[in-house]
Amino acid sequence: MKIHSLILSIIIVLNSNFSHAQTEELKQKLTAFASDHEADYEKKYLNIADRELGSIDDTEYEWKDKFMLKSKEKKESDLGRKSYHKFYFSFYAYETFADRQYALKDWMADFIEGQSIRVAKDMKKYEYATPTIILINKTEIMICNYNCSIYSEENFKYWRKTLLKYFQTDDTMVIEIGCEGPLEWTKNAPDPKNRKVLP
Repeated sequence: MKIHSLILSIIIVLNSNFSHAQTEELKQKLTAFASDHEADYEKKYLNIADRELGSIDDTEYEWKDKFMLKSKEKKESDLGRKSYHKFYFSFYAYETFADRQYALKDWMADFIEGQSIRVAKDMKKYEYATPTIILINKTEIMICNYNCSIYSEENFKYWRKTLLKYFQTDDTMVIEIGCEGPLEWTKNAPDPKNRKVLP
């Protein structure tokens, strides 16, 4: 019985250490990500308007980080208006894959703007949605979101490419949402028939 308890304690410690290492790795990647954009953007934590991201903040994450990158100079939108461009980022780290699975399942039931979505199911229209890029790793969920008023195909492609550059793994899933839709699972969408990989 004592041996069993000892083995269980060792497993718990190892899992905790592994989870901690994963979170630290994410933090290092985030530092590099922000550092590589500091010439053109100011990183802000204060006075950030809440984004309509659904219930993800209610999930049992181990660690999270939220910030905004605000352009240091005004940029022109596709509508010809000049303004400071603001891009919002949210990062969630979970202790285990199972925790991330439960979190994703709960979030999909109360997703962005309070809607529900289905695994690997695209949607042509998504009322009130703003440009959003979501990366889902085994123990992480990462979100980039910004207003439709500054949307351009160029900046959407840039942030998708950049997020993948810093945070992609072999099995990263990607969800992309445009202004008022569509919502599309554009990378490594899970097979709805394979219950082992479903949230």
